[in-house]
Amino acid sequence: IVELVNIFEGKILGVGPEALSVSLDGSPEKLNDFSELLKQYGIIESQRTGRVALPKLDRTARVRAVKETKGKAS
Repeated sequence: IVELVNIFEGKILGVGPEALSVSLDGSPEKLNDFSELLKQYGIIESQRTGRVALPKLDRTARVRAVKETKGKAS
């Protein structure tokens, strides 16, 4: 499974005796292919979210955030 995660450019977020948490993003086709390949390992449970988008900060907001962060550090 670890090799599949690497091939699909995913990240292993957590490992337990009977569980593995993986983060993988990409097209629905890529995620479907990954899920299909996992079936041979007897995966009991998997969860999948839909598309997630975050707004891009404008330059003013980024500069302000950096200044606020530097002010708190001193």
